[in-house]
Amino acid sequence: MKIFTLNTNRSFHERNLNLTIGNFDGIHLGHQSVIKQLIHISQSHNFQSALLSFNPHPREFFSTFNEPFNIITPTFKKILFEKLGLDIYINFEFDKTLASLSPEEFILRILVEKLSIKNIILGADFKFGKDRKGDLLLLKDEAQKYQFNVTVIKPVIQVNSKQKYSSSIIRKHIKNGMFEEVTEALGRHWHMNGEVILGDQRGRKNGFPTANLEPGYHILPLKGVYCVYAFIDGKQHNAIANFGERPTVDGTKLLLETHIFDFNRDIYGKELTVEFLTFIRTEQKFDNIEKLKEQIKKDIQTARTYHKI
Repeated sequence: MKIFTLNTNRSFHERNLNLTIGNFDGIHLGHQSVIKQLIHISQSHNFQSALLSFNPHPREFFSTFNEPFNIITPTFKKILFEKLGLDIYINFEFDKTLASLSPEEFILRILVEKLSIKNIILGADFKFGKDRKGDLLLLKDEAQKYQFNVTVIKPVIQVNSKQKYSSSIIRKHIKNGMFEEVTEALGRHWHMNGEVILGDQRGRKNGFPTANLEPGYHILPLKGVYCVYAFIDGKQHNAIANFGERPTVDGTKLLLETHIFDFNRDIYGKELTVEFLTFIRTEQKFDNIEKLKEQIKKDIQTARTYHKI
């Protein structure tokens, strides 16, 4: 997969593009269906399959909040695009210049002059241009003028909820700790990933050693305790994790602390991936360490039962 970082000024020389546009945040099953159709149509017509995504997310660009908005990190997004078989990933800088383009200017300057698209594949609710005033009706009219094709893809509907797949709903589920629903929508477990860092080692002293991660640049889950899988050196382990600030010990820094069952190795500095399976309880402050330890024992038993170990 070829990766390009573009803005309104930078030139682009790839041609014969079969393009889709969107943030594809999370790359849920609905997104995956669009990308697979894009690739199939591209191969049938000997075009290059290309995906244009904006960075930062437009909602993040216009927001006054600093909290991360994306479901997955930019690095993991690229990994998934490549696994799906995409030919070209265009990471387009979303800035004041791009945001100010009218729908007509966006079509001419970006789609026609910069990308020279042959075909564009979009969902039925696609909006574009300043204030999102552009729609498919305008795009189809302009496509006749500039001689490219527009293909509209019907939304993919979830089997259980009968709703279309939605990144907004997935974000709400992550915020509420509803990871069974998140897993169903993504077609995989949502995860946090990073290098294991040295903590205060209270867990080890209390008999529950943990591997600690700082959260990456993505949306943050509900603070609390989760049943998880932990991946070290490509091997899956059953585990339990707490995400939060550890109020019982007056913690102030957000950490993901993972206790891996039946595991006794030094993994400081190693890469750890933690996949979220189900929510156990919210983070809470206990009166003392002994009461916290009693609750941890109960949580571990809950997680072991879930893991069937």
